[in-house]
Amino acid sequence: MAMAATGVALHFLDNFQKHRTELAIKYTPTKFGHFSAIIEMSLKDHEWKRNGGPPPNEIGERYSREDTLAHRDEWEQLGRGFEGRAFKYQGNVIKVFGSERAPLRNCMPGSEPRIRWPTEIPASLILGGPASEQTRQNSSGFLSVVDYYLSPSTGNEAGEWHLVTPFLPLGHLGKLAHQLRKSGISYAARELDTMLRPSIEHLLEVLGGMHLDSGLCHDDVKLDNIFLGSSQPVLDTSKLEAGSITDWLLGDLGNVRERDHPYHSSSLWTLSGNLPDCRANDVLRLLKVYMTFLRESMVDPTTFDEEFFQDSQPWSRLFWSVWEDAQEGRGPSASSALELSRETAHRPTDKPRENAYTNRQPREGRNILWRMIAGNSVARHWAVKKTLRISAGDAVARKWGLVLLLNVPRGACDVDTL
Repeated sequence: MAMAATGVALHFLDNFQKHRTELAIKYTPTKFGHFSAIIEMSLKDHEWKRNGGPPPNEIGERYSREDTLAHRDEWEQLGRGFEGRAFKYQGNVIKVFGSERAPLRNCMPGSEPRIRWPTEIPASLILGGPASEQTRQNSSGFLSVVDYYLSPSTGNEAGEWHLVTPFLPLGHLGKLAHQLRKSGISYAARELDTMLRPSIEHLLEVLGGMHLDSGLCHDDVKLDNIFLGSSQPVLDTSKLEAGSITDWLLGDLGNVRERDHPYHSSSLWTLSGNLPDCRANDVLRLLKVYMTFLRESMVDPTTFDEEFFQDSQPWSRLFWSVWEDAQEGRGPSASSALELSRETAHRPTDKPRENAYTNRQPREGRNILWRMIAGNSVARHWAVKKTLRISAGDAVARKWGLVLLLNVPRGACDVDTL
């Protein structure tokens, strides 16, 4: 009995240490190495951050930090997520970061003693840039930064970091898919792809620039993190047509990491089904998200599910071309995926490839008995969902690492990591 108890204790201790080490690796600071001179000066300007906010000539007269804080009771809560809460006030979104579930990984440059801040702030400044009346249309492909600041501590309450970005009334891709599905118009996947292929190609260009110019990976591409911008205001977002929305933006940069970040070679990363190269992983995730968006826009996804495993449609050819490159270790890079997209966009519809469904569906779904019991439609539905699934969770590691009791482990951050 004593030996059994000792064995159980050793097993628990081994898992406890292993999972806390993996979590510590995941929350290692991101190293930024591509700041412009203007952003570098902004990051080191304490007066800009801690006092009145950015000068009016930087973002126009529409925003005032003093006014925003004075009307805190008028902020409209938009939601609550893993990293904190989001509010809307006038024409901006205010993201308030908590550190209970997602620790602040990086340290603000020039701060003595070291002050931790959300990785999303420097990442947004690098990729989206400070907002101005000229840049609010987000030509960079990322959300721009209106303001950021650390609120003062009050009593026993620590100050919280705030990130202010432009409010985009059309929401994210998940919302657009829902609107298209409920619009009363039965779009075919081919029809939507024809309208929106330029949007996904633009995001591939954005990812390519992020990977090559900044040396960073997004690590969290998903439906809720792709936002919809528009050069013209939309008065009634409940009657949206797909053709009116082609400006897609990448947001939520809190998981941005450099290519050689240790998380990208950790067990947590590998067991989530990610590719070894985070750049290729970003690209494949983007294509999975695009396929998911098309599917969720369908009134009835049955036809989509049938066409998905075939090479007959331009959109399915694009996905499987990128997927096969990934499985065979050929990348894919954003530029190669962009080239494939342009090659497949206007090809005529082909005959379905023979045995494509059997060869490409997840291994577990090839069981003939399962298909007989569930039926082909249900089996295809399950196979598509399994193929397009995206996972980067750490729930198991958090349980074994006793995060509820001991919090997430975090190491020191120095000035070089920002």
